[in-house]
Amino acid sequence: MEKVIKKDIFKRISKNARISLRTSSLISEHLKSEFVQPEHLLVGILLNENALATKIVASMGLEIKEIVGKVLDNIGVDITADINTSRDLKFSPSSKEVLRRAYDWSLRLSHVYVGTEHLMLSILESKDLYIKDIVNMGLTQRRFHKYLFEHATYPLGVLAKPEMSNSVPSQGKILDVIGRDLVETAKTGKLDPLVGREEELGDIIKILSRRKKNNPIVVGDAGVGKTVLIEGLAQKIADDRVPPSLRDMRIVSLDVASIMAGSRMRGDVEEKVLEIVNEVIESNNTILFIDEIHNILTSGVPGGSSEIAAILKPALLKEGFRCIGATTTDEYSAYFENDNALARRFQPIFLKEPTLEESIQILRNLRPIFEAHHNININDEAIKLAVTLSDRYISDRYLPDKAIDLLDEASATKRLSVESGYESISSLTSKLRSIQNAKKEFILQGRMERAEKYQKSEDTLLKKIDKLEKLQEKSKKEKDSEVNVEDIRRVVSNWTGIPLNTLGSKEKTALLRLDSRINRLVIGQKEAVNSVVSAIKRARIGISDVSRPWASFLFLGPTGVGKTQLAKVLASELFGHEDRLVQIDMSEMMEMHSVSKLIGSPPGYVGFQEGGWLTEKVRRNPHCVILFDEIEKAHPDVLNILLQILEYGHLTDGRGRRVNFKNTIVILTSNIGAEEISKDKVLGFSSSKDAGKSKSEQAYSTMKTELMSELRRTLRPELLNRLDDIVIFRALNSRDAKKIVELLVIELNERLKTQDKTIILSKALLSYIVKEGFSEEYGARPLRRVLQDLVESTVANYILKNEEVSEIKLDIKDGRVNILK
Repeated sequence: MEKVIKKDIFKRISKNARISLRTSSLISEHLKSEFVQPEHLLVGILLNENALATKIVASMGLEIKEIVGKVLDNIGVDITADINTSRDLKFSPSSKEVLRRAYDWSLRLSHVYVGTEHLMLSILESKDLYIKDIVNMGLTQRRFHKYLFEHATYPLGVLAKPEMSNSVPSQGKILDVIGRDLVETAKTGKLDPLVGREEELGDIIKILSRRKKNNPIVVGDAGVGKTVLIEGLAQKIADDRVPPSLRDMRIVSLDVASIMAGSRMRGDVEEKVLEIVNEVIESNNTILFIDEIHNILTSGVPGGSSEIAAILKPALLKEGFRCIGATTTDEYSAYFENDNALARRFQPIFLKEPTLEESIQILRNLRPIFEAHHNININDEAIKLAVTLSDRYISDRYLPDKAIDLLDEASATKRLSVESGYESISSLTSKLRSIQNAKKEFILQGRMERAEKYQKSEDTLLKKIDKLEKLQEKSKKEKDSEVNVEDIRRVVSNWTGIPLNTLGSKEKTALLRLDSRINRLVIGQKEAVNSVVSAIKRARIGISDVSRPWASFLFLGPTGVGKTQLAKVLASELFGHEDRLVQIDMSEMMEMHSVSKLIGSPPGYVGFQEGGWLTEKVRRNPHCVILFDEIEKAHPDVLNILLQILEYGHLTDGRGRRVNFKNTIVILTSNIGAEEISKDKVLGFSSSKDAGKSKSEQAYSTMKTELMSELRRTLRPELLNRLDDIVIFRALNSRDAKKIVELLVIELNERLKTQDKTIILSKALLSYIVKEGFSEEYGARPLRRVLQDLVESTVANYILKNEEVSEIKLDIKDGRVNILK
């Protein structure tokens, strides 16, 4: 037997492996063992710092000394002999088996030598007791194998085809190395439960029970539960709840990356796939599950993934070979429907997104798992709200995945908030130990006065620790450790940027007060604000079409009356910040090719990878207000883009990605009819005390009717008919301008708060700013500039000279602003 080992191994053994074997022989002598045992081989490898296996173990984050100590029971080994000198090696039968398996591993990996990495893989394959100890420390064969291919690099010449392909041992199952047995995992209770999907599960079982072409492929959007469906089948097999034809079957999960890992030469992938196919057919009880199966058709390394499909195609028709695939709807259309030969070998099962009720039931079934993991409770209202809010506000993902992630993050956040008190308890306990140690020292020294002081400090700390521990226990028992609706709202707000007070049940209260809040910030446009708020209320309550944007408007009116201001206020009130306003100047879209600026250039054109102005901003910020300024100046082809947004609530960019506009508010502005609005005295001064309410409303309606005829001459009727409302902004008067100046002063005081300063303007100064800054031609726009010139410049100079002053009063005399003291 010894001669067989030498013949097969020692002619191919590497230098480092020889040194490791000699070291293991010295270890066996030191431990008074007649033969070299496998544990001696392991220690001999780990004591060789230059060995590849040792470097791989170190890269796994494991301590070499700890593993050696564990294997040798912490017996010290002192090696003084020369390990470079040849020695007679006496191996035990189990060590000879290790060497034979190492030789097999070198053949399997197509290496022309036997190295320490092959010896390590062979050692970790054994079932000895010492192996169980190091497995518990994190050194497993699967993990070592993975790190070997991720970190090992080989010079040219060390890779070659095996001389005898049939010499690879049949007992070394390739699926056990690169695959994951889902049925075995299900038996240990480590799979998430499957809820519903009985019809789809039944379809899979029927397809698998065919004689030929028994290969189902599950097709569905990302996150709808394709992988969980197959895990549910594995659980059924584990529980013996399947027909006799599927009993005792294995479902081995593979991915294309695991198949291609370690394949460095042309032909390696094909050999590995052929070995997998043969192993599945020979076993007669294995079903392959390939997630993201479309990757077998995409380009890869030479001899890579496209060759996998070429080998799998004939195998998929063989009796005894069963394969389940999973892919997304888009990938199925792009790859499988274009390859008829592969598509006909699979039977598609289309998986739809679950309903809200089904998603709630899925989360209820997952609740015990989350509660056990996070050590908290989750109430039922939180589960319902997680599904509802994720469905409403997270539009770029699918149920139940997005609701599960939302609940998981809310649970993690709650857990961290509950556990935050442990840090203070830990620091106090550490401080208590220091005080107790110091007290003991003083007692030993006979310095009782100092010891008494430390005793008082110790008593105080003990009381604090006891109090904190009681609070911890109380919070565990009470609802402080329970995930509730507020926790869910907080996470949704964090993900989307939408204010907390507009989420869930609080949204109704926020909507009822929305018009009053906006009217405080948008002066003199009560009718316009009411029209906008009414449309938003219809959308948020669910009366409007949910497939379209929240609301869409055309704002008409002269310059400087508050059209852009209203858009900013809507962004702030509904989406949390003015930054949620996406503003696009349509005067830059006058050419036909300007469409590419909005949605991105098509493939092959300059700027293809950059994306479009509009689509990229909305894709990254799906909850926003979009303002298309001066819409009449845009090219007609650009307006076609708006038709799709307003009607269908989505847009496809230049890269083929679908961008969702369902959570946006679309506003178009135009100067059409601005002169008529400015000339109308009733409409322009409807906020005066002389104009009655009915008269102002009548004037508003009349003006809107007159403007519609002019709008139809300029804009296409299909665009106008898709808008929720056409909103007319009145021309402002001097009283409106005064209120606007007061708002600007409030904003200035907000900025001055950081310096603990406040400004107060006299009535005369307010009137003067209105007189200088307001005009019927430009509206209120120049008011900000006049305020900057007259007030802000004066205040800045004064603060520089008088830093200690907290209140600054300003007045005007003879056209000059004065500081009142």
